[in-house]
Amino acid sequence: MDLTADQNHSCDKKSARAAVRTWRRNLDTDKREQLGQELAQTVIGYLSQSTGVVQKVAAYCSAPDEPSTEPLLAALISEGIEVYLPVCEPGYALSWVEYSPGMEFQPSTMAPVMEPVGEKAGTELFEQINTLIMPALSIDSNGLRLGQGGGYYDRFLPLIADAPVRVAAVVYEHEFVAAGTFDVDAHDQPVDLVFTPQQVHQII
Repeated sequence: MDLTADQNHSCDKKSARAAVRTWRRNLDTDKREQLGQELAQTVIGYLSQSTGVVQKVAAYCSAPDEPSTEPLLAALISEGIEVYLPVCEPGYALSWVEYSPGMEFQPSTMAPVMEPVGEKAGTELFEQINTLIMPALSIDSNGLRLGQGGGYYDRFLPLIADAPVRVAAVVYEHEFVAAGTFDVDAHDQPVDLVFTPQQVHQII
């Protein structure tokens, strides 16, 4: 997958998103499942080496064309870590619901995703969250994220800027690219870490 039109110009976000989505849609189901298992191992390995005991993590349920987080959610629960998933709210806000296997999900009224049903928490939760793991289509070497275009996370991250939480995004290895590969905007929020099935990339 090549996000750039040529080596001298960045790719506009619409074209970059289209390129990533096309590649992901064409990924073999068995390969996606295998990479999902590897992603879980990478994240758990990283968290196990973290300073202090990791008790709470914010994550997400992957869509069919995203790197699979099903094995990751199962692995986090198996490790005894509390997991919180996002719910899209009016005004591009996010709230968070604790995840448990077999819990009820329902279609979001705000975005084309399924969301957990349960008691909601807000930004105060992130005083206790160790790592926020969020989706992306691509990440550049400055930690700037090419998202789906909804803007939920770019609005949410400034609200928890003072919280002791590490911010990570998930992509496939080839989707971690050089700075300047795709266009960025002034409001785009950088991440601290990039998780791929193969490794962890530390940004800061």
